Parts: sequence; structure tokens; C-alpha cells
Amino acid sequence: MFAGRFLAVAAALLSSLSLTTASLGPQFHSNAKWKHTKRQYFPHQATDLYQVTTAENVTIRYKMPGKEGICETTPGVNSYSGYIDLAPNVHVFFWFFESRRDPANDDFTLWLNGGPGSDSLIGMFEEHGPCRVTEELETIINPWSWNNVSNMLYLSQPVGTGFSYNTYGNGSLGNYTASFYNSSQASPVTGTYPILEPVNEGEIDTTDLAAMSAWHVMQGFLQGLPYLTQNRAYEPKTFNLWTESYGGHYGPSFFNYFYNQNEKIQNGSIKGYPLNFKTLGIINGIISEEIQAPYYPEFALHNTYNITLYNETVYNYAKFALNMINGCLDQIQFCIAAASEINGGYTGGRITNIATQQPAIAAVCTEAADMCRDNVEGVYYAYGDRGVYDIRHPYDDVTPPSQYWEDMLNLASVQEAIGVSVNYTGGNPIYYAFQETGDFIYPNFLSDLESILDSGVRVALIYGDADYICNWFGGQAVSLALNYTHAPQFAAAGYVPMLFDGVEYGETREFGNFSFTRVYESGHEVPFYQPQAAFALFNRSLSGVDLSTGDTAVTGTYETNGTANATHTEAFVSLPPTDTAGFAAWSSSVVASYASLDLMTPMGTLTTAAATASASAS
Repeated sequence: MFAGRFLAVAAALLSSLSLTTASLGPQFHSNAKWKHTKRQYFPHQATDLYQVTTAENVTIRYKMPGKEGICETTPGVNSYSGYIDLAPNVHVFFWFFESRRDPANDDFTLWLNGGPGSDSLIGMFEEHGPCRVTEELETIINPWSWNNVSNMLYLSQPVGTGFSYNTYGNGSLGNYTASFYNSSQASPVTGTYPILEPVNEGEIDTTDLAAMSAWHVMQGFLQGLPYLTQNRAYEPKTFNLWTESYGGHYGPSFFNYFYNQNEKIQNGSIKGYPLNFKTLGIINGIISEEIQAPYYPEFALHNTYNITLYNETVYNYAKFALNMINGCLDQIQFCIAAASEINGGYTGGRITNIATQQPAIAAVCTEAADMCRDNVEGVYYAYGDRGVYDIRHPYDDVTPPSQYWEDMLNLASVQEAIGVSVNYTGGNPIYYAFQETGDFIYPNFLSDLESILDSGVRVALIYGDADYICNWFGGQAVSLALNYTHAPQFAAAGYVPMLFDGVEYGETREFGNFSFTRVYESGHEVPFYQPQAAFALFNRSLSGVDLSTGDTAVTGTYETNGTANATHTEAFVSLPPTDTAGFAAWSSSVVASYASLDLMTPMGTLTTAAATASASAS
């Protein structure tokens, strides 16, 4: 009797889920809000750009926006923005900041947001870049910027993201697909937008292809870097890659590909700019759907805030969809089996481009991704009323605030200052291109991480504990599932408090070159919610000291000694009032509370010169 009733309820739930869209991109990802410029605005062609052409025939067109008062205005610190032109139809937008401390000797760090199709300017403006954007659409210094201690490069990738383009033209963007429509397809024509080739499809539809593209972009930039006007970070030696969200795919794949290409440069088999690879950081990343999917229903009912995100009927349905015959976990295995049927399609724990180029294999993997996302992860979006990226907040969350910086980037004066000639939008069709290959559920990134750890590179997994979509339960499970040389020692290491300036911000487990940190009272974008903790974790990772205190140099056998589990709990958080006035008051209060975190400067965490510069700038 119970089975019959349950299956009936499950069928009803399943039929209603056509309203949900599984996404780290369009509908449920604050990093890719589908908001497009509605007022008619056609940017002018930017003028007076500097230009550098490298020996490999890569052209860098750029401006120095800090000279115009845009973003990094710390005295003596240079910044550059514009395009890396790899080919006549490949133009990738970048924004580069010198370190505030010692640009000639500090590391070179690449930051990537996820999506797929989310712009890295999200991380720059909302999280850890040199500036914040005010309601007046002006920039103010962020004292917790990561360029306090590293040179920072932000790329809008893959091409088609943000200001990057294959070509561009006048038209409009669809509200539901972010597809480009010319004047004969839709009206009104609202602006000048990036266009992919083929139109609304592009040529990059998997993480591995994006990694190859990004490698060429970064190499082109590094080879031109010494020739940028007044640049002091002219010969960086040490490389870090930090990323977030779908960066759980990007980080392992990109870093592993970059690392292997760098080996070829060093042994002389290919030409290029060599680097020393130091750290990989992943913040609230989706790394392995197979490992992380089971933790969506568990987090929904058993999170450390004592918040029940949906009822037990929905919980039981999600568990059923996960484990049933032909369910989520079965279909992930079907995807791997399909790839294995073609020679070279599945090797070393990775689904290769040989397999993904086969439409039938891509269809099997896409079906698996849809099953998992719609029916295990996505039930919360249909039956919950709290935030996707912060369960302490309502579904219509006002944080992190993105409207100010997006609006600022569509000001004519700002576009001239940063060297662009297209409208800015956070939406693009790249998410759907990746969806059509099933890239979301590939097992590749676990294998990549294992290789990176065995190479000796330092890897930091960092998870805000109020995020649902890439929750820390699943992140912790990934950290313990990695099969690398020191996996037993890592699992045996205990959790210890993660401290900064006497405050406990989280819990860290660490052995040798690998760590997992849970950050308290933080949603998806940890550097927005806890800028002090995020800066400390970044700085300590680059500095080669332990993440929990920053006091001890990390060796290959360093380990934390503490509790076996991260047991910290938080008090239940009620939702705000729903009436217009009450919600508006709550919204203003919560936004102001996060803005106030920037008022505390990172004194004592930097060199005297950098700390002084940060303090005077703020």
C-alpha cells in the first residue's frame, strides 16, 4: 500500500517538474541573471586604444581604466582592460590588475566564474576585485581585494560571455534563452551585442574545449604582458587558478590542461610562456555530480541551520529519483558506458572530445544531466521558498547586488574607459550549448583533481555553508572521495577552527597540499559574504602557510589535528516580512550589513606598504 501511494505522489511531483529548469546558469544562478538592457542604446566605437601584437600574432587592444577613475584607483597601481584577439573572429575581454604590494615579484592569478557562461566580472565586482560599485554607479576601493597580494587577471570566457565576441551586431536578446535576434527576427532592436559563430551556438560546448581555448588566451596575454604601457608585472613566474561554482568543472580541467601544456613548454616540445604552478582554489564548486547529487536532499532536511527546505514527501521523491532504476545515478553510468563504446571515448576516468562529438552519446549524457538536475537538485526550486545560493534568505534574494555594476558597464563613459563597443549583458546561450553535451555530469573533474594533487600542487576546496546549489555536504564528500596518494592521511586529519584576527570563520581539514574548509554564515559567493575569511584563505594558500591560522609553514606531512566532523551549528534564520515595506526595510538592512564588512581593513595581514595603501585608499 505504501509503495503504491508513494509512487502516485512521486508521479505527481514528476509531472509538475516541467516548470523547473536545472541550471547553474540561467534561471537559478545569481551569477547569470537573465537581465538585458531594455532601453535602446547603441555603444560608440571605443577610441584611443593601445595595441600590442605578440610574436605569435596575438593582438591585445587595451585601455587603462584606473587612469579614468574606474575601479582600481590605488595610487601607483596600474590596471588594463580590453581584448585579446586570438583570431579575426575570436575576441576575449580581459581586465588585469597589478598587485598593490609588489607587482614585479608577486604571483599571477587567473580568476574564473562558472555558469557555464557566467562572467568573471561577477567575481571582480561582487567578490574580491579591487572595487565595489555604488548605487550612484561609481566605484570605490575594496580593501579586501585579492590584488593586495597577487596580480589578478579576470577573463570573460568562453567567447560569447560578457563583452567577449566572435562578431557583433545590432539586435536584441531573448529573455528566456539570451539568444541574439537581428532586426528581422525580433523587435525592438535594443543595442549592439556579442554574436557567437555559428549564431547562438558557438564552437565551445564542453569544459575541456573551454580549457583549450582559455590556454591560448592566457598564453597570448602573458606574451604581450611585458609590453603593456607602464606595466610592472611584466614577467610573472608563479601561476594560481581560483574559481567558483561551475568552476568545480573549470578549475580541475583548466588547471590540468594548463599544467600538461606547461610541461611541454618546459621540455621544449611546444613554444610558450612557462610558469611555476602553485595553487588551485575552488569555491562552492560542482565537481562530481555522482558524488554530490545525493547530498541535495540531505542538505535540504539536515543542514546546520536547522532549516527545513521542503517536506518529507519531496525528500522521499528526490531520494527515489536519485536511486531508482534508470534514475540519476544509473543514468550517469549510462553516459560513461556510451562514451566507452567508441575507441578513445573514455580513458583515465575521463569522457573525451572523441565521445562528446557524437550526437547520440551527447544525448545520453544530456538525459542523465536533466534527470539529476530536474528531479534531485531541482525539486527545491519548485517546492522551496528560500534562496538557492543562501538558504537564510528568501528565493528572491537581494544579495549579492549585481544591478549596479551591470548598469555601470553600460554607461558610455565607462565603455570608452575600458575599451569596449558592445552592450554588457549577463546572459548568453553558452549555458545551453554545454547542456546539450551533458558536460554537467561528466566524471572528468574528479580524475583531474587527483592528478593535480599527485603533482604536488596545493589545492584548496572552500565552501560557504548556507549555499544549497553547491552545498558543503557534497563538497566535503568529494574531498573524501578523491583517490590520490595521500587520501588516507587527509581523511584521518581532523577539523580545526579557521581563525582570522581572533575570529572563528569556519573549520578546516588539511593534510600536506590539500585542504577542505567550511566557511560559516556564507552563501555561494564566499568572498562577498565573508571577505575577511576569503582573503585570509587566498593569501595563506599563496604564502604556503596553514589555512587554519596562517602561522605554520605547510610541508608535505603537515596535518590538522581535530574533530572527525565539522559539527558547528547556527541558529535558525526566519524569512523576512513579505509585505512591500517590510521586505524593502529588510533588503536595505541586509545589503548594508554586507557593505559594512568592507569598512574593516586587512591590517596586519599584508606588508606595511600594502596595508598602508589599502587603508589610505579606503
